[in-house]
Amino acid sequence: MTTKADGVDLSATTAANVGQAGTSGGTYSVTITNRGTSSVTVRLGLGTGSATFQDARYVLYDEPLAAKRSMTFSPIVAEANDYIIAYSSAGSVNALMMGHDI
Repeated sequence: MTTKADGVDLSATTAANVGQAGTSGGTYSVTITNRGTSSVTVRLGLGTGSATFQDARYVLYDEPLAAKRSMTFSPIVAEANDYIIAYSSAGSVNALMMGHDI
């Protein structure tokens, strides 16, 4: 097993890769933090293409996240080379992935 940690500062209304699973997949936790002063909506999911959600693999879809708050999801189980993808309705939001490649 290889330890993995990666993250992204999300731009408003743009999906971005939080990280990518290893060649055999992996298990991760993902924390999304709203550093802003207004609530936002966030999305979290998996995809096989860079920054492209697969409709059937959303974990969250337009979930509200209050100002100055975080939410964590674990485990996120990803298949080989899957991308873990996040989206926010506004800036000042980051997503952090931590876990292990198999």
